[in-house]
Amino acid sequence: MEKRELIHHEPVLLEEVLKWLKIEEGKIFVDGTLGLGGHSSAILKRAKEDALLYAFEWNEDTLKLAEENLRPFQGRVKIIPKNFVYIKEVLEKEGVLADAILLDLGLSSFLIEGSGRGFTFQKDEPLDMRMSLELELTARDILNRFSEREIAEILERGEVPRATAFARFIVQKRRIKPLETTFDLVSVVKEFYRPLKRKEKDLLAIVFQSIRMEINRELENLEKALKDLPEVLRPGGRLGIISFHSLEDRLVKRAFKNDDRLLNLTKKPVTPSPEEVKRNPRARSAKLRVAERRC
Repeated sequence: MEKRELIHHEPVLLEEVLKWLKIEEGKIFVDGTLGLGGHSSAILKRAKEDALLYAFEWNEDTLKLAEENLRPFQGRVKIIPKNFVYIKEVLEKEGVLADAILLDLGLSSFLIEGSGRGFTFQKDEPLDMRMSLELELTARDILNRFSEREIAEILERGEVPRATAFARFIVQKRRIKPLETTFDLVSVVKEFYRPLKRKEKDLLAIVFQSIRMEINRELENLEKALKDLPEVLRPGGRLGIISFHSLEDRLVKRAFKNDDRLLNLTKKPVTPSPEEVKRNPRARSAKLRVAERRC
């Protein structure tokens, strides 16, 4: 499939994001997870003409497509080829505070279907899983070079069932034949967990997710952002974070509840409507939480 065919990606909870982040009222906005630019485009359309958007994206291929998609907003957007952990550093250098900051922690359709980096268990691709080629560690490295204990710890952090025994099984299998592709990993998962006590897709998803999170330091990056981002919000400015699994949502919920700098606006997360889930099934697990910077 050509990358050009994958330019469209439907942003989740779009109207909810625009409403809860009060987009029409501000002048400085941040999209910390640009992706293909769906949320950014909507923010710029809704915002006043003098509004400026800082957009962060660290996947090289996605960045090129997003730049093309945001071309109509030239002069109103600054695209930064970095992970969202650099938001505070960039905004402090610019000398600005944000009226609203958005993080959408989900993988875009492009990364899943068009990157060729092994993010999906439904295609046979190299075991890579790096969101940015600046990173050195790959999924292949973890599965073939890490010790049994190190693999078990990664799987445990991702809440993979029977993590210790599964890590031992991986090490046994790689002695026979290294794991090179996603289908190699799929085969090992299916062999170890039979008879399956949960849905096969759910089990594969949690294994792939745990490895991907380790490679891209996803939870560590989120924890750092939760500490940093209130510092670059103006008083009354809002921070919205969309998560897709309990590990992320737990961190966001705890931070919004316990950070004295923030007023938690969403006691319960905002979730997609049945209509959105029907239109875009990948939105079904999305949860939006929003907090406001105290004055």
